[in-house]
Amino acid sequence: MSYLVLARKWRPQTFDDVIGQEHVTRTLRNAIRSERVAHAFLFTGPRGVGKTTTARLLAKALNCERGPTPDPCNTCSQCEEITNGSAIDVLEIDGASHTGVDNVRDLTEGVQYRPAKGRFRVVIIDEVHMLSNAAFNALLKTLEEPPAHVKFIFATTESHKILQTILSRCQRYDFKRIALRDLIQQLEHLTQEEGFECDEAGLALLAREADGSLRDAESLLDQVVAWSNGRVDEAAVRDALGVADRQALFRVVEAILAEDPAQVLRLTGDLYQYGYDPRRLCHDLLQHFHDLVVAKVSSDVSVLADLPDHEVEIVRKQASLRSREDLQRFFASLLEAEEAVRKSAYTQLVIEMALVKLASQPPVLPIQEALTKLEELQHEFGSSSNRPASAKQQRFRPSASAGSIGSTESIRSSGLKDSKGSKRASTPSPPAAPAAAPVAHDTVEHMEQGEQWDGFLAMVRSKKISLFFALKAGYLLDETSTVLQIGVDKDPYLKELSRQENRTILEESAEQFFGRKLTIEVQKGKHGPATEGPISPPGERDTPHQSAQDPAALLVKTALDILGGEIQERRTPRASGTG
Repeated sequence: MSYLVLARKWRPQTFDDVIGQEHVTRTLRNAIRSERVAHAFLFTGPRGVGKTTTARLLAKALNCERGPTPDPCNTCSQCEEITNGSAIDVLEIDGASHTGVDNVRDLTEGVQYRPAKGRFRVVIIDEVHMLSNAAFNALLKTLEEPPAHVKFIFATTESHKILQTILSRCQRYDFKRIALRDLIQQLEHLTQEEGFECDEAGLALLAREADGSLRDAESLLDQVVAWSNGRVDEAAVRDALGVADRQALFRVVEAILAEDPAQVLRLTGDLYQYGYDPRRLCHDLLQHFHDLVVAKVSSDVSVLADLPDHEVEIVRKQASLRSREDLQRFFASLLEAEEAVRKSAYTQLVIEMALVKLASQPPVLPIQEALTKLEELQHEFGSSSNRPASAKQQRFRPSASAGSIGSTESIRSSGLKDSKGSKRASTPSPPAAPAAAPVAHDTVEHMEQGEQWDGFLAMVRSKKISLFFALKAGYLLDETSTVLQIGVDKDPYLKELSRQENRTILEESAEQFFGRKLTIEVQKGKHGPATEGPISPPGERDTPHQSAQDPAALLVKTALDILGGEIQERRTPRASGTG
C-alpha cells in the first residue's frame, strides 16, 4: 500500500488554499476575471512556498470547463487531469534535465499545434534557470510572440541566473517566505485533520526549522509523526529532528544579559554535547538579539509577528534588562563571531569565547547621558575658577612638559554590576554652576605673573574645556602690552593651540581677563621654567600615581568624573628598545 506524504496530500487545489502569497493569487485571479492574462509568467522565490502549485492552479483556472475562472471547480475532467498530472495540454518540464537547445526546439515546435482538449496549451518549466544560454536564445522568439493558445509559466529559485532578454518578456511574481504564524496555523490545521496530538511549542519549533517553507514544514511533520507515533510536542520535535530546546537558547541569552560568563560557558557546552551545531547556535542568537532590539525600539505587537505568542513575552522581558545600545553591541559582536565561526576549524571554541566576551561586557553609558555629565563638568570647572586661590596656587606653575602618562588606565563605568553581581554606587554628578566671572582689571594688574596665568587658564576653561587641556600643557613665555607669548613643547598641543578658531577663543579670553586686546603668539618651546605642576581645580583630588605635570593624566581624571567611573586596572607600558 503506497503512502501519500502530507506535502502532496494537502497540496492547495484553489487559490484560496495558497498560504502566504496573497499578493500573487489576488493579481492572477483579477487578471483571469478581467481577461488580461499574460502569455508568459515568471514565478520566483524560496523553495517550498507555492510556485509550482500556483502554476498548476493557473493552468487549471484557464482550462476548467466552467472557465476561464478564478475559482476552478476541481470536479470537471480538465481539473481532475491537471490535479493528477495527466492532462495532455499541460506540459510540465524539469529544467534541470532538459537543459539543451534541442529540448527547447522540440518544445517550440510542439506548441504550434492547438490543444487537444482544453482552451490553452500550458507549458510549465520548473527550475528554468538551469537552461543553457543557447536554450534560452532558442526560446526567445516563441516566447515573445507565442500562438494565442499557448501560455508559458517559468518557476525558479534563482532568478538572477535568467537572461534579461527572457525576464523582459515575462510577468514576474516574487513569492516570499511564509510567516512563522501562518506556518503554525497551517500545521495546526493539518494535525487536527489528521488526528495528531500537538502543542503550540512543538509546532512553533517545527515551523522555525522549516524556515518559511510550507513544503519543508509538512515533510518535517511527517518525520516527527513517524518518530513519535502521532504526537507532535516540543520534546518529540527535539528528539526527532535533533534540534535544541528553545528554552536552552533563552537561558544562554539570560546569562549573557546577567553578565554571568561561567553560566554561559556551561550552557554552551551542554548544547554542544547535545549535538547543537555552533554555526546554528550563532545564527539563532543573531536572530534572537535582532528580536530583542526590535522589541526594545517598538511597543507595537505586530513587529514580533514572526514569534509565537508564548515567546513574545519572554523577548520583551529580556529586552527590558539592557539598553538598546547594549543589545545592538551584542548583535554586532555576534556578527563578527559568526564570520569567525564560518572560517575556523574550531567552531565550538570560537563561539564559546565569543559568548564569554559578551557576558563579560558591562552596560554602556548612553551618549546622551555622557554629554549631559560633560556639560555639568564644564559648568563645575567654570564655577571653580571663581574660588579664591590658595597660597600654594599663587606661585607661577606652568607645566614643564606635556610628556606621556606613565601608566595606561582601564576605566569602567560605575553604577554597574561587578564580577560578583553586586551593584556599585554611581559617582554623583557635579552640580551645575555659572561660568567664571570676569576679574576686575585693576586687580589683574597687581597680580603676580603666576596668578595671571592661573586666572587666564580658568577663563579659557570656562569657554572650551578641550582648549583648556591643550593650554595646560603650555606655559607663559612673555607678556607685553599687546602680545601674550605661549610656549608648548609637544606638537599635538602646539597644533591645537595654533588653530584659527582656538586662537580666536584665546584672544577673546585674554581680552576679557586682562582688559585689553592681546595678540596670542604660540611657539615651539623647549622646556618651561621649573614649576610645581599645573593647577588643579580647588577641591579636586589627584588620581593615585598620576603625574601632576601631565595633562594626559588630567584627561583620565576628567573621563572618570564625566562617566562616573573608577580605575579597575593599571598597566605600565614596557620601555622600547633592545637589551
